[in-house]
Amino acid sequence: MSVLSHIHPAFTVDDATLLETDLTTCHLLVMVGQGTFSYVVFDPHAKRFLALKSYNFQPQKLAVADLEMIEQVFDADKLLFTAFRSVLIAFDTADSTLVPEKHYNSQLKKDYLHLVYPEKLQEAVLADMLPAPLSLVNVYAVDKDLVGFLRKEFSTDRVVHAHSALLQAHAFDFDFRNTDGVAYITVQRNRFCLTIYAGGKLINQQELHFETGLDVVYHLVNALRLLGLDEQRVKVKLGGAIANDSQVYQELHKFIPQLEWVQRLPEFQYISKMQEIPGYYFHNLYALALCV
Repeated sequence: MSVLSHIHPAFTVDDATLLETDLTTCHLLVMVGQGTFSYVVFDPHAKRFLALKSYNFQPQKLAVADLEMIEQVFDADKLLFTAFRSVLIAFDTADSTLVPEKHYNSQLKKDYLHLVYPEKLQEAVLADMLPAPLSLVNVYAVDKDLVGFLRKEFSTDRVVHAHSALLQAHAFDFDFRNTDGVAYITVQRNRFCLTIYAGGKLINQQELHFETGLDVVYHLVNALRLLGLDEQRVKVKLGGAIANDSQVYQELHKFIPQLEWVQRLPEFQYISKMQEIPGYYFHNLYALALCV
């Protein structure tokens, strides 16, 4: 039984450029999260994003309801069946861990992950090799049925983790090498990804749950102090589908003097309607262009 009888996008952004472009030369970049399904159409020749859609839904049981809702998205959104040049599927899941490339053994990828997270039924454990200077392997788990469905529907084996794209995107930020440290917070539904650098060196990345804005402040300040960084001096960059009147932003603003919004990646072009939406809303989705 379907969770809902109809599903509609929370955001739809496109213009005449989409109809004027040969989409068989474009990439479809898809992001799947807990209760979310989003995508952008990316023209690699012009380095330009042409269209964006984002669906939000409230799952009852993650593996079952998310798959049901995504099936409904496919029934409703015919653009997904376009013969794109390629399709990249990204999973924004909580179960992921980073392993230095020099210590990585592909035969042990499940062991790396299950040192941190318990093994789940119906999981598929995947790994992304991150390019230098990161030289890391991102090991993560996704639902086996969900990844199988998407691979079949899109006829692609190109799968990555959302954090793999974010890590590459951070290197394009002017403050990436801030000697006092920089922390990136990407907010999703009731959870956020916290990534901390000092002098351009990655020193922490973790996925954390929260109920209130103060929870985010607590986790951030606690992580910074454990790493020997001063929250009064560290730059904190916030992204996600939130606004400056949200509880998360308001609480961070009280305690963090150097709080800024994450900006769109500067080396790409965006249609005018995308520029009307705050760049930090879909920063992680745009970052997938770095993985194609």
